[in-house]
Amino acid sequence: MRHTTISMWLLDICLIQLQLLQPSIGSQALSFTLEPQDAVVPEGHSVLLQCSGSAPGRGKGKAMPTPAAVRWRGPDGQDLGIVGDTFRTQLKNGSLYISSVEENRGLTGAYQCLLTADGVGSVLSRPALVAIARQPDLNQDFIETYLLPGQTAYFRCMVGEASWQEGVRHSVQWFRDDMPLPLDKLRMVVLPNGALEIDEVGASDRGAYQCNVTSGSVSRLSSKTNLNIKKASEVPGSDHAVAPSFLVGPSPKTVREGDTVTLDCVANGVPKPQIKWLRNGEELDLNDLDSRFSIIGTGSLQISSAEDIDSGNYQCRASNTVDSLDAQATVQVQVPPKFIQAPRDKTAHEKEELELECAIRGKPKPIIRWLKNGDLITPNDYMQLVADHNLRILGLLHSDAGMFQCVGTNAAGSVQAAARLRVVPPGDLSEQEDNAAAAAGSGNVKSLGSGLLARLPSQPRDLAAQIVKPRFVTLSWVEPLQNAGEVVYYTVYYKMNNSEREQKMVTKSHDDLQVNIQSLLPGRTYLFRVVASTNFGSGESSAPLEVSTQPEVNIAGPPRNFEGHARSHSEIYVRWEEPAVTNGEILKYRVYYSENESGADLYHDSTTMDALLTELRAYTDYVISVVPFNRNGMGDPSAEIKVKTYSSTPSEPPNNVTLEVTSSSSITVHWEPPAEEDRNGQITGYKIRYRKFKDAPQVKSTPANIRYFELSGLDRSAEYQVKIAAMTVNGSGPFTEWYRVNTLENDLDETQVPGKPIWINIQPGAENIGLHWGPPQQPEIKIRNYVLGWGRGIPDENTIELKETERYHVLKNLESNTEYVVSLRARNVKGDGPPIYDNIKTRDEEPIDVPVPLEVPVGLRAITMSSSSIVVYWIDTMLNKNQHVTDNRHYTISYGITGSSRYRYHNTTDLNCMINDLRPNTQYEFAVKVVKGRRESAWSMSVLNSTYQNVPVTPPREVTVRLDEENPPTVIIQWMPPKHTVGQITGYNIYYTTDTTKRDRDWSIEAFAGEETMLMLSNLKPYTTYYFKVQARTTKQQGNNNAPFSALVSYTTTAAVIMQEADTIAKGIDNEKLLYIIIGVTSVVLLVVLFGILLLCRRKPQSSPEHTKKSYQKNNLGVPKPPDLWIHHDQMELKNIDKGLHTVTPVCSDAASSSGALTLPRSVVHSEYEVETPGGVPGHVTNSLDKRSYVPGYMTTSMNSTMERPQYPRTQYNHQNRSHMTMETGLSQQSLSQPNQNGSLAQTPEHPYGGYDANFCNAGNGAAGNGCVSTIESAKRGHPLKSFSVPGPPPTGVATPINKHTPAVTIRPQNQSPYKKPSFSAATPNRLQGGGSVAHSTDEIQRLAPSTSTEELNQEMANLEGLMKDLSAITANEFEC
Repeated sequence: MRHTTISMWLLDICLIQLQLLQPSIGSQALSFTLEPQDAVVPEGHSVLLQCSGSAPGRGKGKAMPTPAAVRWRGPDGQDLGIVGDTFRTQLKNGSLYISSVEENRGLTGAYQCLLTADGVGSVLSRPALVAIARQPDLNQDFIETYLLPGQTAYFRCMVGEASWQEGVRHSVQWFRDDMPLPLDKLRMVVLPNGALEIDEVGASDRGAYQCNVTSGSVSRLSSKTNLNIKKASEVPGSDHAVAPSFLVGPSPKTVREGDTVTLDCVANGVPKPQIKWLRNGEELDLNDLDSRFSIIGTGSLQISSAEDIDSGNYQCRASNTVDSLDAQATVQVQVPPKFIQAPRDKTAHEKEELELECAIRGKPKPIIRWLKNGDLITPNDYMQLVADHNLRILGLLHSDAGMFQCVGTNAAGSVQAAARLRVVPPGDLSEQEDNAAAAAGSGNVKSLGSGLLARLPSQPRDLAAQIVKPRFVTLSWVEPLQNAGEVVYYTVYYKMNNSEREQKMVTKSHDDLQVNIQSLLPGRTYLFRVVASTNFGSGESSAPLEVSTQPEVNIAGPPRNFEGHARSHSEIYVRWEEPAVTNGEILKYRVYYSENESGADLYHDSTTMDALLTELRAYTDYVISVVPFNRNGMGDPSAEIKVKTYSSTPSEPPNNVTLEVTSSSSITVHWEPPAEEDRNGQITGYKIRYRKFKDAPQVKSTPANIRYFELSGLDRSAEYQVKIAAMTVNGSGPFTEWYRVNTLENDLDETQVPGKPIWINIQPGAENIGLHWGPPQQPEIKIRNYVLGWGRGIPDENTIELKETERYHVLKNLESNTEYVVSLRARNVKGDGPPIYDNIKTRDEEPIDVPVPLEVPVGLRAITMSSSSIVVYWIDTMLNKNQHVTDNRHYTISYGITGSSRYRYHNTTDLNCMINDLRPNTQYEFAVKVVKGRRESAWSMSVLNSTYQNVPVTPPREVTVRLDEENPPTVIIQWMPPKHTVGQITGYNIYYTTDTTKRDRDWSIEAFAGEETMLMLSNLKPYTTYYFKVQARTTKQQGNNNAPFSALVSYTTTAAVIMQEADTIAKGIDNEKLLYIIIGVTSVVLLVVLFGILLLCRRKPQSSPEHTKKSYQKNNLGVPKPPDLWIHHDQMELKNIDKGLHTVTPVCSDAASSSGALTLPRSVVHSEYEVETPGGVPGHVTNSLDKRSYVPGYMTTSMNSTMERPQYPRTQYNHQNRSHMTMETGLSQQSLSQPNQNGSLAQTPEHPYGGYDANFCNAGNGAAGNGCVSTIESAKRGHPLKSFSVPGPPPTGVATPINKHTPAVTIRPQNQSPYKKPSFSAATPNRLQGGGSVAHSTDEIQRLAPSTSTEELNQEMANLEGLMKDLSAITANEFEC
């Protein structure tokens, strides 16, 4: 016993040394040298599971590895308690010995070995399966079989091949009539599954057949199958042809890589069918010497050393002259998991973020799990799976150190690799650095640290949370007071309250004083602190900042275990489990599904946890997910799954079918496959039916990868009919109609070669030559094909064969500017005919037009509009400034759910696009590229945005409408608030109309804020039926209000509900009467005044010429001008308006400002001051005597038409035929001399631009010092019209088009001589510069008070102005008035 133990110990040492010599995957700290293997034994037999491993040596230097401690885990996943176990014993070398494997004692299952090393950790081995060998199921059905001589017999032995245990060997022996069957190797074969196949059966093969299966020491017999051979004369109609039928067809197989696969296929028919094998519709080449495919028996296919590329759909096609029949099966080759990248040993500091890489491939895709010290890691907030394979650890702690294993498992096997993680405190040196420091002495380190201590920065200041959201927080701070110049970067530490695991984020530079912390949890409290770091150490930490993230709406989590499968070619069944977090009752589930990855989203609602999707397309991939809904709206979606519907028969026949007569006994059929959407599956071949006129049809089948087939052996000069159908694994689709063609009466002559082509026409290019030709003149000579030759200077350097039907060909990839000799000859079986030659020279190489590369669109932005739509817009840097597309370019927008591999695409010619039909409360990713012809740019940088949450709000209830008894013209609408809502109700929208066919936006709407549930509505028409509905608004709704409406309520008004009468003034005098009174009184007063003026003018004494010259001299001219009764334009001073595009000169400025007074001459009209006015009124005002056209006698100014005008509030005031603006007399003197609280005049119908900044300076604010004059001081100034300023627009940066119908500002004339000129300073460079603005006195303000005249009064005044014009003409020679 001692010698045995020593031998085993020596063997373990050898294995360890061999392992060290070979490269290993994963950690070198702790690894397996021997892992347990699967064991299948008969019941009652013993099993030995071996396991050994090595741990790193504990000594310094290169210490030898030491054996690791071994423990075992049983099938239940728990450590085995070896003490007291009567069946299982752990040996000294660590192996597990099971003395007797019995079924019901819990001894079968998966065992794992656990290696442990102190100070390192533990690793777990692959699972080793211990099972009891089972006997295969045998055929127990007694079958009577009747066959004709020459057919094939097939006898089944074992069944349930898919459940056979791996590694269990079975031996099969066949008996006939209870006697061992001698195998005739020419006709008989035993297939790998134990079945017996006999070809060309005869009378001697009659008998009862059964098989004997031996497994180990156990043998069993199957039931008998009796074979009967009939004589051909005994079977009526046996001489007639019979379509093929399968005795056995292939069954689906799932095998591992490297296994041998056998697909059985045996068929009978009259005549005997021919067996062909196809994979995915293409015929297999079985004649290749290196092929891994071979035929066993009469038609079974065997694949040796199966590979991944062998997976697919296999069809066994049995065909004879009557018909063809397919039997198909799917072969799946599974590939065991293999490492692409194994995890590696790592050392990291505490509080850092670490990611362990692991990548595994296999088929099916392996499931990756992570273990720590042999225990499964459940992903949480701090240990996360990245892309389902890498492990990320946030905020490392010292307790995170240990052995980590990445385990990949699929149906074909498993693989695992380990890595050791060391966690050291921040600032600790590595092992090598520690040794170096120890050698040099620790005193140097301390002295170095003390020298730099004074240069460390102090703590950052004013740490604050600028933005707090449910899942992220934006922090900002101020640099330290001390040594801020030494800072290289900042480190932000954060952790959840009451947690020891602290994470960190490092800024990129010392200038980054703000950081965004993401991936936080909603409704949690976090502690944040900031530390300034230098190249030689970190400074003091700031005081911790406590921040609580906002809570999220309590939506439901994702449904669990979502799965689905196809039920037919048009149905998919899906099911799932309830979410782990429901946050209340789940109201419904919505199943989203779409064709492929870019199809439109469809959905199906279900109140149960399963759904049946119907009316789907056959053989189509559907991407499916399910989303729960509770009272708070849409929850988190499940993971997407992809399910493919079953295939079906094609719905359409092949296209473009043509028949070509190739000889007196053959016809070639050409075709194209059905359209993609009509195939309903993978095309496996084509079935051609053909017949001689009125004869029985015959059938030929072709593979799916050919497009023509020759029907041979036909009769001469006969009419044939041909039709064709496409096939899938489900069968044949519809046939085309019959196509008719006649074979030739005599074959063409091939006893002599064809003649020379009669002509050839050549068209040269720079790199190609196009050729046309005519056939030889002897049509009775058969032509098989044409031979085209060409060469540089000599013929036939290169040749190519062309079909006999071709008459055109292009030679490509030639050299430019080169002489070529071209030859063409016809060919048949006799040989080549005489050639025709021609010389041609290619053209010079054309200049290469290098297309300008398209630039990537920039500035992509996505703006959420509603719960189902997002607008994206961008800038194309290749366009001009106005971004107007003038060529044939278009833009492709790619969008999809963030994190999903499915993208949809939308094309547009605009630089913006509205993307609709999106999911609510879902984040989408957008990118755009420009496409022009065949060129396209790269994708732009992607942007993310989320749709709004589709907040479920129930409609308002019990809406009632009644008449207000106290106020008959009013109806009262009342309702009850919604039963369910999220957030506070902010108001209601009341919709009402007389026509329910109108769209909602065309209804009349009354909206008000608050939680009141009553509205009083007046001014309804009498004897009219109105319809009402109410909609609630809540704080949770954003974008378009899509809350539901209440039930529709109708109400018919009565005679009591009438239109409100016009307001009247005291004693029954209404506004219309008052208007006529004002007009009449004004007319009388004006006539009296005019009459008095005429009298005064006639009585005034005649002035002397000198007096006239002194009083009325203008520009040193002695000829006086007649007076104008209205104020002249050249006496109107306007504030200079800055014409900048984005700035506006302030109204009140100092004396040095350039916004001086602008004086416009009476006859000068600038185009830049012209304004198109409504009603046909001229855009400028001239002297009333300059032109004969009538102009109102008010002086009018307008804004510069070329200026950029900011957006002003629009009003409903109608400026009919008025180019001026009147001021209301009701405005007080104070309101004109001082601005209101907002610094601007109020907006009124008479002041539609009340939003302008006031140009009256407030003396109380010290405006005099800025060039402004107080109201009291302004009384000493000259006439107020000299300093009256046009108000300027408010400063704004928004550029909008100028409204051409902007009303001008109008000022009534004052009593002043029209000939008095303003004085100008000699230092003024031009008329556009002047002094500061002057305020107005109280007197002047009263004279400038606007009128309350109505439109009718304005018309009357216009008539009076016409009269005054005539009076001016009469008194043109009267100079003194």
